[in-house]
Amino acid sequence: MYRGGALVTPGGVVEGSLRVDGGRITEIGADVRPAPSDEVVDATGCYVLPGGVDPHCHVMADVAAAAAGAVQGGTTTLLSFTSPEPGEAPVAAIERARVLVAEAHPVVDVGLHAACYEPDSLSPEDVEAVAAAGGDAIKCFLAYPELGIMATGGGLFRAMSYAARAGLPVQVHCEDGELIEAMVEEASAAGRRHTRTFAEVRPAAAEELAVERVIAFATITGARCYLPHLSTRGALESVRRARLAGGTCEVTAEVCLHHVLLDDRAYGDERAEELLVAPPLRDRAEVEAVAAALADGSVDTVGSDHSQVRTPVDARIARSPYSTYGIAGAGARLPLLLAWGLGHGVAMDRLSHLLSAGPAGSFGYRNKGRLALGMDGDVVVWDPGGEWTVAADSFPDGTGTAPYAGRRVTGRVRSVCLRGRMVVREGELVSTVGAGRIIEPAARR
Repeated sequence: MYRGGALVTPGGVVEGSLRVDGGRITEIGADVRPAPSDEVVDATGCYVLPGGVDPHCHVMADVAAAAAGAVQGGTTTLLSFTSPEPGEAPVAAIERARVLVAEAHPVVDVGLHAACYEPDSLSPEDVEAVAAAGGDAIKCFLAYPELGIMATGGGLFRAMSYAARAGLPVQVHCEDGELIEAMVEEASAAGRRHTRTFAEVRPAAAEELAVERVIAFATITGARCYLPHLSTRGALESVRRARLAGGTCEVTAEVCLHHVLLDDRAYGDERAEELLVAPPLRDRAEVEAVAAALADGSVDTVGSDHSQVRTPVDARIARSPYSTYGIAGAGARLPLLLAWGLGHGVAMDRLSHLLSAGPAGSFGYRNKGRLALGMDGDVVVWDPGGEWTVAADSFPDGTGTAPYAGRRVTGRVRSVCLRGRMVVREGELVSTVGAGRIIEPAARR
């Protein structure tokens, strides 16, 4: 039971108490009384929030470690992409991922997005099988021809058509791979192999071209379209225009923590390689546009794009044979966004929506992301007082990287429960082995 504190509910922030029984929230109000067997958490002076739901991460390489880092920061549900092996069908990758999660005994729950690495050969039966196996979405890529996973226009059109019929949202990595490939070839010919080169060949225009294309395809096919890691003013304006136009196009917009807190000046310091990510960090004007969209409702979710392992940089532009990209952030996402948001005047219920309810709702997880009767008892106590500095080991995810190390933060996670089980107590992880499990969208249970 949580006594006192400011409960961040779907109806706003209210003072009161909350009780969890049998893994579900059973009571909320001013007069809630504990049962004799309850552990009572005194949340006086703190916010009580729903557990974080990270809509965007890649954790199959080490589910247990990623989960431990995530829950240390208040995230209780990871929605992870599968990692198909060469020639592996999307549904086979989901079934293999289910085994990996079961064997990991993670401290958080895990939902599965089906990554499609061979989108041009995707069939209607493939997409139906993903839905039947509990996948919550499919994902295609308009970039990465060097990895062999870039969809053609025809492949993307068919994938979106099949997903619309199956009732699955389609996630699309929005960068124009043909433009990027031409810029890579130009940079390589000129001998440009600096850390910044990775970002220079992925300009804002590459993202904006791809977003417009995907929105057009969504309008034609009627597919629900989820646009991950948007990072530019132009991309966000495209989302706004699509929504104002109405019609059949349903667009959900995600931004990632690093595109809010970091900018491309980081590519000039000694930790630059650790911060390579696609899309790359942007300039201050783009960062400010993303920040404004968080506050004004243009953005629906905030993800981490947490990569448990990093990907080698294209050898044609790599500074060294060891250059890699991909960012860690599942643990940092909730506490750092809360601190940033309150410092910028963003309402707590809006922040909670971005971190929990928005991600859960986008993929059909009706029991996650809200403090309401009958919901899973995933609860975070966040203390807005006090300052601390992010250290290399603040979020023990096993990646060996800490992109936010050295950052001063106001407010910290005090406790975290997954379905009523205490996982973090007084800021300390209780155990790295937990009761986390695979979850599925409600409509397909």
